[in-house]
Amino acid sequence: MIPKYQQIKNDLLEEIRNHVFVPGDKFYSEADIKKRYSVSSITAVKALNELTSMGYLYRIQGKGTFVSKAKISKTVRFSDIENHSLDTEKIDVLSVTKENQPDVLQKLKLSKNDSYYKIVRVRSSEGIPFILNITHLPKKLMKEPISTNLSEYQSIYDRVRKDFGIDLFTQSSVETNEIVFPEDAFITNALELSFREPAVLQEKQTFLPDNSVAEYIVSYKHWKSFKTKIEVEAE
Repeated sequence: MIPKYQQIKNDLLEEIRNHVFVPGDKFYSEADIKKRYSVSSITAVKALNELTSMGYLYRIQGKGTFVSKAKISKTVRFSDIENHSLDTEKIDVLSVTKENQPDVLQKLKLSKNDSYYKIVRVRSSEGIPFILNITHLPKKLMKEPISTNLSEYQSIYDRVRKDFGIDLFTQSSVETNEIVFPEDAFITNALELSFREPAVLQEKQTFLPDNSVAEYIVSYKHWKSFKTKIEVEAE
């Protein structure tokens, strides 16, 4: 049997998708939902929280709950546009280390007593670095012992496909991008950034069919190399 809050969430989601509310509209309050469905505050809040965490709603303290202006109900395609020729691209593997930082373990959904492998690479074109990739892989996707020939880890996806028969390109993933001003000397030196030049911080998690995390990547892309195309399909 579907929990009551789930039924309410599905009902409200259907209204959003059918444009009963348009982006920016004020949404039902907790009191509205309690009265409409004859449920407790806990159930009403849970339904609203579910829709908020999914990105359909957002809240402004003291004003209420509103329908998100993001294009969630539409098909949106994002694609990175490379500003260089792939023929000139070079990948240098700087290090492959075994680590157990708590924040990364959490991103990989691993226990605090576990560990993972961190692979640091720099991609460049015609001698100019444009992206620093810091990939974190759970031990189950790294064949041990680790090779002393670091060039074998230039393509993590090829390595995982070869060693475990898993194509990470076809797995589900979540990626965020934001503009940052790196202050870490390692990052600025790797990308040859001058003081206060920005970079695009890209964070990505890839998931296997069992919902375990296959990889957690933190990348810093030189601002001159960042270009994205966004396509939105008509309804």
